[in-house]
Amino acid sequence: MNILQIIDSLQFGGAERMAVSISNVLAKSGHSVVLCASRSKGKLEKFVEPGIKLVTLNKKSTIDFNALFRLLQIIRKNRIQIIHAHSSSVFWAILIKIIMPKIKVIWHDHLGARISGNSVNKYYKFISPLISGIISVNDKLKEWAVQNMRVIPKNILFINNFPLIRELPRNTKPGITKIVCLANLRQQKDHQTLVKAIHIIIKELPEHNLKFIFAGLFRHDAYYLDLIKLIKTLGLKETIQIKGPVEDTAALLAAADIGVLSSVSEGLPVSLLEYGLVGLPVVVTDVGQCHEVTGDGKFGLVVPPFNPVELAKALIILINNKKRRSKMGDEFKKFVIEKYGAKQFLSQYNGLLKKMYRND
Repeated sequence: MNILQIIDSLQFGGAERMAVSISNVLAKSGHSVVLCASRSKGKLEKFVEPGIKLVTLNKKSTIDFNALFRLLQIIRKNRIQIIHAHSSSVFWAILIKIIMPKIKVIWHDHLGARISGNSVNKYYKFISPLISGIISVNDKLKEWAVQNMRVIPKNILFINNFPLIRELPRNTKPGITKIVCLANLRQQKDHQTLVKAIHIIIKELPEHNLKFIFAGLFRHDAYYLDLIKLIKTLGLKETIQIKGPVEDTAALLAAADIGVLSSVSEGLPVSLLEYGLVGLPVVVTDVGQCHEVTGDGKFGLVVPPFNPVELAKALIILINNKKRRSKMGDEFKKFVIEKYGAKQFLSQYNGLLKKMYRND
C-alpha cells in the first residue's frame, strides 16, 4: 500500500517518535511510505530509514492553502491510498478526503486527556464519518472512540505503541544513582510533583549521591519558568539536571539506574516502553496504560498522580534496593520485547487495513 503518515513536526515527543517508528516498520514490511511533517521537521528526521520519502509543508497557520496545495501534489505524485494522521493532523487528512474521496484516513489518537472531556472533541466527532479507521493508544481511548465517533466499531482498535531504540549494555556508575524522567516539559507530565518528591527524598536520604535528569523538549513558557523557580526554591539546582531533548535516548537510559514518570494523563507513553527496552526499573503514576505496561506493578512501582509523598516513597524503595532494581529491570525488558514489539503492531495494523477495504 502507498501510505502517507502526517504529523505536526518531527521534534522530540512520544507521538512524533511513533510516527517515525511506524514509518520505518511499514517501509521494511513492503509498504511505500511518505512521512510528512506539516509544520516543520526536527531532530527526529535523522532516525528516518533510507527509502522513506520525508517531506515538510512548512504550514504557517491552521488554514494555509499553499501548504494544502503542496500536500495534494505530494499525494497525487506518490499515488497515496491511505493517510495515517497523528493527533490533530487528522483535520488536514479530512480536507484531502473531501477533495479526493477514494483516499482512506486512519486517525491515530495519542491524547490520553481526551476522555476527561477535551473541548475540541466535538470537532473530531463532526468529521468522524470521513474516517475509515482509528488507532487508540489505550483501552479507555478506544472506548471513547467507539461511543463517540461515527466509525465502524470493528475499525477502531487499541494497538500498543512500541519502542525502537538501539540496544546498549547498561552503563551505570558505582557511587551514584541516576534517575531519569524522559518527558517533554509540559503540564500533562507534571514535573512539579516529581520535584516535590525529590525534595522529600533528599531529606530522607542525605547520605546518597543522587542525580535526577529531566530529558525532554521545553519552551521558556510559564510551565518551564514555574518549574525552574520551584527547583531553586527547594534548593535542588545541584540535584536536578534539565537536559532538554536528547538525540541518543539509548545512551541516556543505559547510563541510568531508575526511570520515572509523574504524568497526570497519558495514552501509552513511548518513554515507558523505552525504559523497559533497556531494562530500567520504573516508578510511574497510575494513568493511561502505565499500570498495564508495568505488569500491574510487577515490573515497576505504580503510584497515584498528584502525590509527591507516595512518589517519593516508591523511588526510595528502589534507590535502597539495588538487587530488586536489577531483577525488576530484567523482567521488564523481557515483557516489553514480548508484548510491545514492532511485529505485534504490524500484524494488527495490516489487519486494520484489510478490515477497512473489506467494509467498502
